[in-house]
Amino acid sequence: MTHYDYIFAGGGCAAFSLIYYLNKSSLKTKSILVIDPQGSSYPSKTWCYWAEKPLEIHPPNQLVQWNQLSFGRGKEKTLLKLKKLTYYHIQASDFFRNLREEFDSNPNINFFQDKVISCQTSTSGFIVTSEGGKQFSGDYFFDSRAESADWTDQNVLKQQFVGWKISLDYSFFDPDSVTWMDILSSENDQFSFGYILPYDTKHALVEYTCYSEKEIPYSLLEDRLKKYLDSHLESISYTPYFEEKGRIPMSTQFKMNSPHPRWINLGTRAGWSRPSTGFTFQFIQDYCRELVAELEFSGTVTQKKMPSRHYFYDNILLNIVKKWPKQLEHVFVNLFTSNSPDHVLQFLQAKTGVWEELSLLSKVRFYPFLKSLWHYEKH
Repeated sequence: MTHYDYIFAGGGCAAFSLIYYLNKSSLKTKSILVIDPQGSSYPSKTWCYWAEKPLEIHPPNQLVQWNQLSFGRGKEKTLLKLKKLTYYHIQASDFFRNLREEFDSNPNINFFQDKVISCQTSTSGFIVTSEGGKQFSGDYFFDSRAESADWTDQNVLKQQFVGWKISLDYSFFDPDSVTWMDILSSENDQFSFGYILPYDTKHALVEYTCYSEKEIPYSLLEDRLKKYLDSHLESISYTPYFEEKGRIPMSTQFKMNSPHPRWINLGTRAGWSRPSTGFTFQFIQDYCRELVAELEFSGTVTQKKMPSRHYFYDNILLNIVKKWPKQLEHVFVNLFTSNSPDHVLQFLQAKTGVWEELSLLSKVRFYPFLKSLWHYEKH
């Protein structure tokens, strides 16, 4: 049985990010095994984050960015210019391909295409078994397998989306602005909106997103996306050439604890997706850097999560989503238009202090938040 210092169950964004920072640290000589069923087949996804400058892990020569956010409902649009921050876009395939080339130059980093079906503790660490029957031993086990059982409430809200990259024959998109939310008429009391990342005047990623407890068939999400495109593009024909889709749990009730101090959950399994927005990429980078620093210093790691008050804020918002979804559009628009958009984005990334948060929240309409606080529940 081959022994490794670090074994990773799953080779997604969180695993690759942690290995990237390990490979840049004094721990780069540690033996690493990544067990993932996808192999070198990279997912069709896009990720976005905001920062003053591109993160070091951002793929070189793939810099797509914007400095303006747009909020809308029908023909009404509000443009918000970012000051210090920039909104960045990453194509997952570029991210994985670039890092895999870097990892291949380190003989200590190994990949095995299979699925982890069990991990058991042993006197020396862990025994990991793959679906094909192979077994490996390791000192640390990093687990990024996200399953529905990882949430204590199985009827959690979900951010469900489908998006297409499309090309047009005529110029239409504003390449300087991200459409953060183009709020749509509610369907069955579900909050939904369009999200547009324009690459130039003729190419963009356009997504339909809906918050719902019940799972919505992708075929229905696609129908709604088509309806949105037909309405938004004003009869301009388009050609899809890329699709992404997914369901992100919107819950603070995830099972963060693991059965052993060196069994370390990563990514969505660890609760690194912000429950109120679904944004994950930047949290992954922050927490992975912290994990490497702890591994270098003592080998003992602590659970990574937002300050507890941010879960309180998220539960107030999720309460509104679940009970009064029609009020949500006013909450988001009011939050951004009453404050500096840079300030709001920092708040959504949990990078603000208590006094900054009080200043931000003091400028918004209190009624929806007070109503949610009066009927407060954890979601």
